[in-house]
Amino acid sequence: MLSALEQQRVWEGLLEAEIRSHYFADLCGRYQREQKYLTWATLLFSSGAFATLIRDWVSQSFSWLPPILALATVGLSFRLLIARNERNSIECADLHFKQNMLAREFEDLWDDMYSDSAPEKLRQLEARAAEYSKTATSFPNKAKLMLQWENYVIQHRYRPAES
Repeated sequence: MLSALEQQRVWEGLLEAEIRSHYFADLCGRYQREQKYLTWATLLFSSGAFATLIRDWVSQSFSWLPPILALATVGLSFRLLIARNERNSIECADLHFKQNMLAREFEDLWDDMYSDSAPEKLRQLEARAAEYSKTATSFPNKAKLMLQWENYVIQHRYRPAES
């Protein structure tokens, strides 16, 4: 059986895991979108057809435009190379899945908090949460995004039952 303090830790662990699950799902989508936009922009700026259109459109007064577009293409290509968006997206999807499963396990423990094995299950879940937090340290702390998902989860969890 869990003490009142342990019950509070279960509830907080459930909320934290749910919040992080949503947060990493959101980050995953952001990395995927950025990758897509950068890839398309690089393709567009580096295409010969685009260069031909620009050359035909550009008169002597805009002779600076082709070198700027070439530099933009180099910059976009460099950003694609160092951003690691695909890898970050995969890692965020994995963290989303793990946090989602962790939240479900905290919820199961919440439903079974009076069992004799509950304190040991709580320790195991908290250890896994700490392990996942260690994995997540390579990602940016987007406080506004985390707060958005915190508000969402709190509102969802505390919504009164509809009659």
